[in-house]
Amino acid sequence: MFHGSIPSDLRSIIYEHADGWPATDLYVGCSGNFTIERVLHSRPGEQRPIHGNDVQSYSSALGWWLAGQPLPYTLNDAGGEHLAWLEPYLRTDTDLLASLMLGTRFLQYVGRSGVYYERMMRATIGQFPTMHARTVGKLEALTTRLASYYCGDVREYLETVVPADAPVAMFPPFYAGDYEQQFASIDDFFDWPAPEYDTLDEDGKEQIIGAVLDRPHWILGLHIARDELRPWLRGVVQTSNRGLPIYVYASSGARRIVAPVQQVAPIFMPKIGPTDELGDTMAIHVLTGGQFSGIRSQFMSKTILPGSPLLACGVSVAGKLVGAFAYLPPKFDPSTAYLMSDFPVSWSRYRRLAKLIVMAAASREAQLLLQRSLSKRLTGWSTTAFTNNPNSAKYGRGIPGVRLQKRTEPAADKIHRFQLQYGGPLGGWTLNEALAEWKRRHGKDAR
Repeated sequence: MFHGSIPSDLRSIIYEHADGWPATDLYVGCSGNFTIERVLHSRPGEQRPIHGNDVQSYSSALGWWLAGQPLPYTLNDAGGEHLAWLEPYLRTDTDLLASLMLGTRFLQYVGRSGVYYERMMRATIGQFPTMHARTVGKLEALTTRLASYYCGDVREYLETVVPADAPVAMFPPFYAGDYEQQFASIDDFFDWPAPEYDTLDEDGKEQIIGAVLDRPHWILGLHIARDELRPWLRGVVQTSNRGLPIYVYASSGARRIVAPVQQVAPIFMPKIGPTDELGDTMAIHVLTGGQFSGIRSQFMSKTILPGSPLLACGVSVAGKLVGAFAYLPPKFDPSTAYLMSDFPVSWSRYRRLAKLIVMAAASREAQLLLQRSLSKRLTGWSTTAFTNNPNSAKYGRGIPGVRLQKRTEPAADKIHRFQLQYGGPLGGWTLNEALAEWKRRHGKDAR
């Protein structure tokens, strides 16, 4: 029901630290989805009043509702044009909040043309009475309440609202503009008294740090280690091998480290060696989650965040593993599966072995496995490449049917210059046809 919850291990650290705070009002800055408030409220016998703060439309609606204040949200002109059907679900504050929460899922489709967006809106409108009733029920069952909610800049909140001796908990957004982008669709269709504030960039976080350091009780979460705060480091939380670590600084309390444990399993098949030549028969093998995690950690770029695939397969030639690929369900086009990972065994003698893995992922055999997994027809695949070059060496040339669909600069990963969207047909060749074509085009390019 809530967006952007902080990890459970981090909640445990907050829960533990709150035990040492005095019996006074508790203040939370950058409340987001009010996870910290819910953690504090869940403590047995907790009687201390809790106060929240944020600036975003979604968070403010939730904060005002938890504080028992009216929700000043109305449909704007664009909302009146496209969302007249929503009016019956905006009559009470609870109805309005439930609609806004559901809106974070469907407002992105409103007013947009195209088969996909129109289909999503038809499905939303048809299912909305049921979804709305369920969300209202969850809200009415929620026991967390706030003593007050302050809609405004957290720096102003710390300076003018929070008493100097009051405990403060704060986990600001990791990147400037995170929440603005996530909930922009609410602002597109609703009028509400949005506050004026400066974006919370790194300079803004410096101001926050300066505002809490001289307080007797505080806890602060940041996504980067700060050398000047090392005396107050109370925890490091990293929930996955390539996940972003969260550094927890606090005025006092126990020190905790949460490290990831990845479940891996072996693939009982020899890998191609540095001097081995490719045979003439190619096959794909469905991998378990542990098997895919193991080979992914060994060969995939460490800058690519891991995910949980719908279908993961190893690729073998003449009984030797040469790489792997994994798919997610369609994202936009319902007939196009998303190729989330594809990588070769890195030490082989073939420079362009990565292209063979892509061709295996687009084979008729892979198509059949995907269609069986989703019980629907799939005719294409798409993927995203991050690179400092305007074209991808892997997808750019030499694979029949592959096309560059979109080029974005700068890339969303904040590491590379370009973000490239590629796609191609699915099921245009068998595995052995793909192997023969790859050998003809690329097989002689060896180290």
